[in-house]
Amino acid sequence: MKARVLAQEEEIIEAKKIAYEVLVKELKWELRADNPSGLHVKNLPQGKMLCDDYDQVATWLGVFDQNTLVGCLRVCSRFQGKFELERYHELLDFIKQDPLAIEGNRLAVRKDYRQSTAVLMLFRILYKDLLSNKGGYCFGTGFFPNPGKLYVNKFGMKKHEIPFRYHPEDSQEVYLYYINGYDRSKLREMISKFETLLKER
Repeated sequence: MKARVLAQEEEIIEAKKIAYEVLVKELKWELRADNPSGLHVKNLPQGKMLCDDYDQVATWLGVFDQNTLVGCLRVCSRFQGKFELERYHELLDFIKQDPLAIEGNRLAVRKDYRQSTAVLMLFRILYKDLLSNKGGYCFGTGFFPNPGKLYVNKFGMKKHEIPFRYHPEDSQEVYLYYINGYDRSKLREMISKFETLLKER
């Protein structure tokens, strides 16, 4: 398998289709009509895909098995002055004040590849991108213990210990996870670990 930034429109459409299949159909995301990030399902001849306002400032990462996209992760900057999470919940001050911060979301992997190296490969390319830039915190949200333990124990992220819900009626709480992109030695250490793990698989 190989991971890279998705540059072609067809590839990005396919990533949004995977996001729809995993997050909406499988994980039962409820897309409220009044949601603050403009989340909606778009019907195309190629199939249904998950879209929102942040598509305008998003970079998609993808993992391929041969020529088939099997997993994706989206990285976003601010849109109209705010990250997507800020439209639902307050951000930590040091992230909110960081001009180089980025938000990772829409992590989705096809069922047949969840025990593969797909997620590891996505985080490796994400951390390499952080290392190539001047810094910046990278953050996202997730349940605990799964996938939270993976983020903390394997991907070197820190967990903010106060959980929250995107909407008061959500059945489960989530946590904020982040890594300090200004800590260059930490990023190099994690990338090295990823390379070792990938060689062993």
